[in-house]
Amino acid sequence: MIPSDEMTAPTPSEPGAAETAATGTGPTPPAFETVVVTGAAGGMGTAVVADLLTRGYAVAALDLPEGDPWQGRHDSDRDDDALAVIAKATETGRLSYRSCSVTDGAQVTSTLDEIAATMPPLLGLVNAAGALETSAVLETDEEQWHRVLGVNATGVFLVTRETLRVMVSQCAQDSSNRRSLVTISSNSAVVPRAHMAAYAASKAAATHFTTSLGLESARYGVRANVVAPGTTLTNMVMGMWEGQDRSAQMVAGDPEAFKTGIPLGRVGRPEDVTGVVGFLLGESSRHMTMQVLAVDGGAAQH
Repeated sequence: MIPSDEMTAPTPSEPGAAETAATGTGPTPPAFETVVVTGAAGGMGTAVVADLLTRGYAVAALDLPEGDPWQGRHDSDRDDDALAVIAKATETGRLSYRSCSVTDGAQVTSTLDEIAATMPPLLGLVNAAGALETSAVLETDEEQWHRVLGVNATGVFLVTRETLRVMVSQCAQDSSNRRSLVTISSNSAVVPRAHMAAYAASKAAATHFTTSLGLESARYGVRANVVAPGTTLTNMVMGMWEGQDRSAQMVAGDPEAFKTGIPLGRVGRPEDVTGVVGFLLGESSRHMTMQVLAVDGGAAQH
């Protein structure tokens, strides 16, 4: 964890403050506003964290491992550029990692309170934590059901509720509508998948929770949107594929398994998702809320 006294940032009044806060393209956020990212050590989470740092945000990264979860990691879905961005931000104090289980309500509350007390004001949240277990319904036990629903649905509820609580305490109403809650769900929320009933149910719950919350959070000037990726090359998906590259099969589809193909002709990558997440956190989307944006190469419509 990075001590709060290391969290130094130029103020907006300093020359070049906004410019030094970001190396990416598009509008630069004010010097170091905080975005919370869950599942930060996962394939999708790592990509999201690196992208947000490049855009100039401070990031409060949450995941289960103790210590630095990226130290010495060179997994297939974490490229060296992302790891380099994360390492540099850790050194400068713009990235703060905290071990936190999204299914533990008390731990989530204390973690968000700590973030509020030690980091710049909260601008956004990205729910990137996820659990995927596949099995036929007749082979799915209650423990598996609760594990998947716990992370993908209850975890989204707990972290989003506490993030909104902190946002409201920091600013009861913001007419700029810049503050943003983003849930990374899945196109499985709307497309039936054999052997993925628990996962699909959990993602449907997360999707409708987030869009329904948008009705309540709007009064505080806080937007709530969903990104729904299709099959994306992360360690979680590679684990489901048992380490084999099944991209070609995903693109082609499998009628016997009731799986549609991908019209754009390739499996997604984390960076396909991070750009949409960044858009939903930025000012260009300030009049968007309660929306579900599919990032799946057209699979859900095919």
